[in-house]
Amino acid sequence: MKRLACTFLSLAMGASASVVSAQDAMSTTATLPPGDMVSETPPPLQEPVGKKPLEVSFTWSLNIGVPIVLDVPRDAVRPGANINFFGGADFGWFIIGGDAGLQWTPVDLNGQVVNGNVLSGRHPLTRIYLSLPEFRFQVPDLKVVLPYLSGSFDMNFWNFAETGVACGGFGYWWCGTYSVYRFTPGFTGKAGFGFKIKESGVHIDVGFQYSFTGKGNFFEQSGWWLSPYVGVLVRRRD
Repeated sequence: MKRLACTFLSLAMGASASVVSAQDAMSTTATLPPGDMVSETPPPLQEPVGKKPLEVSFTWSLNIGVPIVLDVPRDAVRPGANINFFGGADFGWFIIGGDAGLQWTPVDLNGQVVNGNVLSGRHPLTRIYLSLPEFRFQVPDLKVVLPYLSGSFDMNFWNFAETGVACGGFGYWWCGTYSVYRFTPGFTGKAGFGFKIKESGVHIDVGFQYSFTGKGNFFEQSGWWLSPYVGVLVRRRD
């Protein structure tokens, strides 16, 4: 009987210790600060930051210039007129594009022989050209002005009082005259400023170009001319 009582007392003391331990654990858990609690929801995954895509837009301009040929007699070769269109892909700090245009330079003759003909009076020296490619470097982040420098390779086609005769027949025989244009290679450099007049990207374009033509089917020696110009420049940045 005494042994049974001792066994019962031991079991009672063990149960009491278990209850006290459980209460201590519950109190410890309850007093943990919120920052120490383990969250069951994992943090959201952050998307990797990629490179910013390259922005490309279209920039174009239309200008009227006054070509002045250098190292020629001023009483014979007068300042002329030049109409030029430029367009290209705008990458921000640089543009890759091309030019096309038409140029006239008045030349006064006094009985000179040109292509076997004696000519007098004023005749135009005509140039049709395509400049491709043109590389333009600019400062795009200024608020009011857009300065730029550019260079291009020119394909020039010249005519000066030279004509040819073409004949053919489509049910009847005919003949007609046409202007003969001859090729020379060249180079043009530009420096200019675009003054912004609208937030949409419209600028007043002011600058000058310095052009060179090499020897070819038209000239016996190379030549240079300077051409100040003014026009409109449109730079779209959506």
